[in-house]
Amino acid sequence: MGSNEVPSVVNPLHPSIVDKVDPIFAEIYNRYQAPQLRADQVPYEVYNKDRPKYTFPTAKVSAGAPDVASNTIYKIPVSNPSGEIAIQVYVPTPDAIASGGLEKDGLLPALVNFHGGGFVIGGLESDESFCRTLCQRLGSIIVNVDYRLAPEYPHPVSATDSWEALKWTFGNAGKLKIDPSRVAVSGLSAGGCIAAVLALLARDEPSVPNLVAQVLIVPVIDARYIPTEGSCDPAKTPYKSYVDFEFAPMLPLHRLVWFYNLWIGTDESRAEKANDFRASPIVAESHANLAPAIIRCAEIDPLVSEGIAYHEKLTAAGTPSKLKIYKGQGHPFGHWDGANPTAKEFVSDCISELRAAFATK
Repeated sequence: MGSNEVPSVVNPLHPSIVDKVDPIFAEIYNRYQAPQLRADQVPYEVYNKDRPKYTFPTAKVSAGAPDVASNTIYKIPVSNPSGEIAIQVYVPTPDAIASGGLEKDGLLPALVNFHGGGFVIGGLESDESFCRTLCQRLGSIIVNVDYRLAPEYPHPVSATDSWEALKWTFGNAGKLKIDPSRVAVSGLSAGGCIAAVLALLARDEPSVPNLVAQVLIVPVIDARYIPTEGSCDPAKTPYKSYVDFEFAPMLPLHRLVWFYNLWIGTDESRAEKANDFRASPIVAESHANLAPAIIRCAEIDPLVSEGIAYHEKLTAAGTPSKLKIYKGQGHPFGHWDGANPTAKEFVSDCISELRAAFATK
């Protein structure tokens, strides 16, 4: 703090995007992010010693966390490598179930959610407000998954953990009072990549019921073109937003470089990992017969071109996909629904789309 208790600015909005960002998004950014370093601006070891110091205070701008009927954490075994992960199950109150109108024969639909954080940061608390809000406003069960993180657990552990979590959800549907014919997956950023991967795996696994939707929020879709350092060569990347929004707020290219170096490494195996559909779902052999996609992107985000490309890939393959791009917004805007009207719109959009998906069965 300075002498007048005004935070010093260490991360001002970059001149290349300052006139493109929505004023309310910019106000929130300037208040909470501009005065502090991001995780990617220090070595991982420094970040890991004091994670809160480099973590955006989402709780200050989210809409809050409504009470639910129950909130239970289960520890489940995972096998690649052997260990365990936490799964948090939110159950709506009786009033929310009644108003939601989605209960059938004593069973509720379920959304299985995967948090963001570049496969490196985040946890169950990352999407708590979002999960609780959807739980109560939909009258649906929400299953929130705490997959293991890089660099201690690099690719493909996030994907394999999450796949085991989805199968656990189906395997315990009776106990959890989940209707297995009405299960959807969702995720933000890295979690969006995981949700897209699970939609592919679920399609090809006869023992897993068909998913009713995949909600891909500002998703990672293609890991092949992020460099290990520096800027992207416009001639070598198909994604224009990598260049146009290299200095985007909250998720500049430098942050993607930091995440990907920790997640898929920098050695000779990186290209092989990036070409695995579990890191880049856009490279899967087929995108036909997948769960309908609900893709939500931020306009001022280096990942926006990937989201558009995946929408086009899905629709070309005959998989239904709905794409919406929120103008003037940066990458994590959806979490800011306590202070950002566009974030409120985004949450309402998700609820409407999921209600429609869950009501079709």
